[in-house]
Amino acid sequence: MRALLFKAVGKPLEVATLPDPEPNEGEVVVRVSRCGVCGTDLHATSGHGMTLPPDSTMGHEFGGEVVAIGKNVDRFKLGDHLAAMPVVGCGHCEGCKTGIDMLCQNGWAQYGGGLAEYARVSARGAVKLPKTVSLADSALVEPLAVGCRAVRVANPDKDSKVVIIGPGPIGLSVLFWLRQRGVENIVLLASTGRRKGLASKMGGDKFLLEGDGVADEIRSVLGGSPDIVFEAAGVPGVFARAIDLIRPQGTIIALGFCMQPDPIVPAMGLMKDCTIRWSIVYSREDYAACADALNNHGDLARAMVTETVGFAEAPAAFENLRAGKDGGGKLLIDPWG
Repeated sequence: MRALLFKAVGKPLEVATLPDPEPNEGEVVVRVSRCGVCGTDLHATSGHGMTLPPDSTMGHEFGGEVVAIGKNVDRFKLGDHLAAMPVVGCGHCEGCKTGIDMLCQNGWAQYGGGLAEYARVSARGAVKLPKTVSLADSALVEPLAVGCRAVRVANPDKDSKVVIIGPGPIGLSVLFWLRQRGVENIVLLASTGRRKGLASKMGGDKFLLEGDGVADEIRSVLGGSPDIVFEAAGVPGVFARAIDLIRPQGTIIALGFCMQPDPIVPAMGLMKDCTIRWSIVYSREDYAACADALNNHGDLARAMVTETVGFAEAPAAFENLRAGKDGGGKLLIDPWG
C-alpha cells in the first residue's frame, strides 16, 4: 500500500510503499476513505517539543470501510463503515472506567497511521457509522468529538456568554456543539481574519481580532464578561488572555495542545476565583454522539473542511497548513484521490 511518511524536520512528507496491514486479534483493517490533518501533526513534525521518529506514518482522524477482520471480532462485518479511535485502553483500569481511553493506567495502544491506503483499527475502539453518513465525512468524527467533550464538561445553558479563543478546527467543533445546545451569545477571538468566513458558515458571526481594547469590545458584544472561555489556540499567552476575559467565578476550558511553557500570573486567576478545566480528548460516548451528529447535521460539520487532496498534493498542502497559507479549516487527505 501507499502511505505518507514523516522523514525529518524541515522535509516534506514522502509517499512510500509499505506492506498491507493484517489484522491481529480484536482488530479490523479498513480501506481509509479520508484522513484529517490535526494541529498535533504539525506540532509533532515541527521540531519544537516532542518530535516523531523518522519514517512515522501519521494520521489519527480517519475512517473507512472494513476489508479484513481479525479473530474474536463480532462487532463488524466486511463492508461496514466506521470511524476509528486512535487510542484504545485496556478497558478495565480506573483510568478506562472514566470512559477516556487515553487515561488508561496500563498503557494504551495507539492506532494511528491513517495517512495510508489501509490501516489497522481496534474493533473495540471504533464506531460504526450510519449508512446515511458518507465515508468522506468519517474523518470529522475525531475532531468533532474533542469539541463535544469540551462543551459537555462546560455544560453551558442557552443564555451563557461564551468566548472561543482560536477558531481553527477544534474551536469550530466547539462552536458546532454550542449551537447544538442552543447557545447563541458566542464570540470567536482570532489573531487574524483568515477564518472569519469559515466561522460565519458555521454560525459564528461574532468574530473579533486580538488587539488593544478587544476585551471591552467582547464585553460590549456579549453584554458582559464571558461565563465560559474555551482556549483552543494552543499558543503561549492564551491563558493570560482567558483569565483577563473571564468573569469572576467563570470557567476556562483548556483544549489547545501547547507544547511550550506558557507563563501566567496565578494571582490574576485567584483574584477572579475562576476555574481552569483541562479537557483531554473525549470519551467513547462523545465519539458515538459525533457519528449521530454527522447523520443529522452533516452539512454544518462539513463546512469546516476547506481542502481535500490526494497523496500527490498532500506534502505541499501539509506545509501550506503549517505556514498558514491554506483556507484555515480542516485539511482532508484522500489516499485514493
